[in-house]
Amino acid sequence: MKRGLVVLDDEDTTRAALERRVGVLQRSLEERGVVAALVYGDVYRSGDITYLSNLCIYWNEGILAVPARGEAALLTKLSRRVHPWMRSTSSLEDLRSGTNLPALARDFVDGLGNGPVGLVEEAWWPASLLAGLRDALGARHTLDLGEVVRREREAPSQPELRLLRSASTLTARSVGEALDVNLTADERAGRAELTARLGGVEDVAVYSRDAGPDAGTVEVVAEYRGYWTAAARVLSKGAPPWGGAMVAGYRAAASLLRDGVTPYSLRSAAGAHLSGLAMPWQIRLLQHVDVESGGSYRAPTALDKPFRAGAVASMRLSIELPDGARAVAADTYHLGASNADRLTNALPDEAVVSAA
Repeated sequence: MKRGLVVLDDEDTTRAALERRVGVLQRSLEERGVVAALVYGDVYRSGDITYLSNLCIYWNEGILAVPARGEAALLTKLSRRVHPWMRSTSSLEDLRSGTNLPALARDFVDGLGNGPVGLVEEAWWPASLLAGLRDALGARHTLDLGEVVRREREAPSQPELRLLRSASTLTARSVGEALDVNLTADERAGRAELTARLGGVEDVAVYSRDAGPDAGTVEVVAEYRGYWTAAARVLSKGAPPWGGAMVAGYRAAASLLRDGVTPYSLRSAAGAHLSGLAMPWQIRLLQHVDVESGGSYRAPTALDKPFRAGAVASMRLSIELPDGARAVAADTYHLGASNADRLTNALPDEAVVSAA
């Protein structure tokens, strides 16, 4: 459950910016003859809804209904008692609660005239909800709009990039504050989460565990003002036998981050240093829009596509140790034409940090 700070602050995201984002979607609907777009979200994956409205789905599930013309509405199973809070933290005024989401969607589109209803990324809707929605809509057709919102999110504007920088700095600081050899793994986790919470995150996940007798991992994945970033480091308390290979593999992969980079190329670069370890390892590169769910809402073929200049992405290298623990290093980058800007630069460059 999300339990952090949720605000609508014009210094971060203006109402005008939210209106522009909705306007881009509405122009697409008009071009395709669609009367409304329905965007599904739940507590696990609701970034598209946040992007369009600043609304935080802190529990349960909901649908953002965006007409081709007019004001958007949130359809949710949440109690009406949370409507005042939702209005104060989002750009939405029309909030509709009920136990039957398909019926709420039908009532919303009934007055919008003829034409199909568009579903944003239909493949990721819960099957039972999708079946109920089609039953409720009757003869009205549905149309899969695909990644119409995601495509806009993948190319952050300058104001969005500033927020991603702020989010990355906070995530990195949360990891850095926990890199203390005198703390236990649990104490590191507590310090990392405390730093993130006091910094104003909406949501945060912390992984902290000893990585054998000579090292420990601290990893933070956090949402700040609707933007997800990730960072992790290994704190070396001695000389872990895999430490040198991890440093070299991570450095080799990071050196390739630029326009056109693919996850396959990162695996090849890191593998030149890690393949001899005889321990399972993995390196991933995720668009910032996928950090929220760890990439689990992307097909493997989609995750292996080239990344383009302007993208913000998190790179994560993990090594599975014999005791089941993981050694993890991660950073969030802004990719350019010929190199990448490490947004989590509050942390040391190397994947393994030696204890002072």
